[in-house]
Amino acid sequence: MDDMDMAAELERRDREAALSMAQRSTLQCGPEIINGVACCRECGEPIPKKRLEALPGVALCKACQEEREARMRS
Repeated sequence: MDDMDMAAELERRDREAALSMAQRSTLQCGPEIINGVACCRECGEPIPKKRLEALPGVALCKACQEEREARMRS
């Protein structure tokens, strides 16, 4: 493995660690509760009941989660 390969691997690992840490911190917070309704911590829209049932404690709606993951991959 040459220096460029090692640098690329270190960058990949750092990116994955940052993504993992961000996801853990968001999941630990859970959704924002507004007027008794679980809402997305980024956009404030209600999180559908089926999403909450599938992913208990999820903090983001599907659209915001997908956007966050796309930013992390970039």
